[in-house]
Amino acid sequence: MDINDIFKETVKSTTLNVSKSKRKIAAAPSLRELKDGGYGVSDQAELSSKHVRSDDSDMKESSRDNMVDAHGEEEEEDEDGRFFSDGLTAEEKGVMTWVDHMEEIEDTLDTAAVQRLVVRLERATSKNTEDRITYAQSPENFVESEAELDEAIQRLLLLASDVQYLRVLDELEALPTLVGLVAHENADIALDVIQLVAELTAEDSWSQEGESQEERAMVMTFVAAMARCEFFEALGQNLRRLNEDAESSEAEADRQGVFQTLTLVENLVSLDVTLAEKAVKAMGLLEWLLDRIPKSLNRDSVQADSNQQYAAEITSILLQTSPEICRHAGSSFMDALLQCLAKYCKHSPEDDIEMEYLENIINSICMLVVMPDGKQQFLDHEGVELLVILQKQKQVGRLLSLKILDHALSPPPPLSAVNDSVAQKKDGHNRDKEARAIAKRYIDRMGLKYLFSMLENPGKGGMKKLYKKHPEFDERIVSCIAWLLRLTEMGAPAHWRVLAKFVPSTMDPSGWKSHIDRIVQLNVAYSERVREAEELSGHGGDLSDEEDDGVTERYLKRMEAGLFSLQMTDIIIAFISEEGQARDRIYRHLNRKGRDTATVRDELIEYLISKQTAILGSVGDNTNANNTLKDLSIPEMLPML
Repeated sequence: MDINDIFKETVKSTTLNVSKSKRKIAAAPSLRELKDGGYGVSDQAELSSKHVRSDDSDMKESSRDNMVDAHGEEEEEDEDGRFFSDGLTAEEKGVMTWVDHMEEIEDTLDTAAVQRLVVRLERATSKNTEDRITYAQSPENFVESEAELDEAIQRLLLLASDVQYLRVLDELEALPTLVGLVAHENADIALDVIQLVAELTAEDSWSQEGESQEERAMVMTFVAAMARCEFFEALGQNLRRLNEDAESSEAEADRQGVFQTLTLVENLVSLDVTLAEKAVKAMGLLEWLLDRIPKSLNRDSVQADSNQQYAAEITSILLQTSPEICRHAGSSFMDALLQCLAKYCKHSPEDDIEMEYLENIINSICMLVVMPDGKQQFLDHEGVELLVILQKQKQVGRLLSLKILDHALSPPPPLSAVNDSVAQKKDGHNRDKEARAIAKRYIDRMGLKYLFSMLENPGKGGMKKLYKKHPEFDERIVSCIAWLLRLTEMGAPAHWRVLAKFVPSTMDPSGWKSHIDRIVQLNVAYSERVREAEELSGHGGDLSDEEDDGVTERYLKRMEAGLFSLQMTDIIIAFISEEGQARDRIYRHLNRKGRDTATVRDELIEYLISKQTAILGSVGDNTNANNTLKDLSIPEMLPML
């Protein structure tokens, strides 16, 4: 039977033809027949039954009985008063069921199904290429073949649900075809391929709950095979042909293409950092990011657009996960990022997107400034002066700049033994050369004024909301002050300028008291947090009596609770205790809170021990260093801090 004949058959009406003049039901199936045939019965039947003779009460009651379902509830009537029915005969329903079944068969993945998908892709690609050559001057003639090609690529998205069949694409040599389509004249086709690879490499496709690392290895093998076909190079070329700035209908599609490309790079970072490094290098992505991050598509505003924010986020992710990419970023990236940051000297982010953009810029600068050449690049591009300007303004950048200053002042880990103070001091000068230069320049540029202003009230004015959201700014301030005291030569003018903030002065007779009180307040608060963490872990305060694993776990919990910030306040107290009035005020306030100098000294000893420990697991194995330090006074520890 011809399938077209099925739909040509007349469908019998399931409605009742009511005539008021005849006052009788027209020729149609009875209610019982309708119900037995699987049709729903509505109140229309009741309406029709009202037109029969009044003495026909039995028929009326029968109609109402047929309107009640198996649960005793009346079936609802639709808006048109028609019976619930799709209007299809049993034969027609069978055809529709067959069609649905065939679609399910096509969506079921196995090796044969993937082979059919590849054949379909190859045919669509060849047909489209042929049509484009034949009808080069008549685009309307190859629209159909382009639509078929688009559908063939979309069909491959089924592989994201079962990545084990990705190998079939490589076995059937379909990967060169996909890579070639990235350079397709129609950018939408290229976007389809990029979106396909982005979906196949998404974390959801290989890190589902209960799955092993085999799925991850399969995706990595697939990406490596694509890379051998020069996929990353094609991806970089396509990225540069996309024109986000154009005011045309294609601009939105190009912006989506940029977004999908960056999404693919982010997926590669999660999948394998080595693959991500190869992709970044082959694509020339750093150069593209260097141009895109400072460039906003919002011509009438300095506000960052969505792809600009995403470019900054990708930069931050790459710099945080790959030291190799950090080294390749170089001085040009430092300069570009500082210029982006400079926009916020007198301007605060207008929305969450721009706020995230600013935070990503700051995170990227922090990653660069801790590199071997990063601090010198930061100095060369006047990064210190920019931080002082940011802290001078009452904008969001004031608080966020503290993170950069903290990273810029932090030197590399110490190398000398803790019991060799002379060697440690000499080694420290060599390692801390750039950090000391940053500290001196910050002090010379009057940065202390704004730093101690934030110490007293960091969440002032419009920054109050940000401060409540990020209370760690106190920790940043304390860390910066501690580094400034340690990086400046004791007895040098720069060092005395820092200490002057904690001693009586004719120019500021009361300010020093508030500074000391604030440091002691934070010291007590951090000590309480660390004590609570120790109580929760069920251990005392002696690290040396614990086993290695227990010491490591407990030490990490104390660090999370604020041990490092506690040690930074201890260092500040140790330095400013050299002055008589400051020492008396500190000791008096500490005694009121149940702390004393002996407690501060013990915490400093623990800090010095941890400084010369390369692996946290050996924190409790420094018996010799502990014996050397236990008899030292706080002033004797200062050169070693």
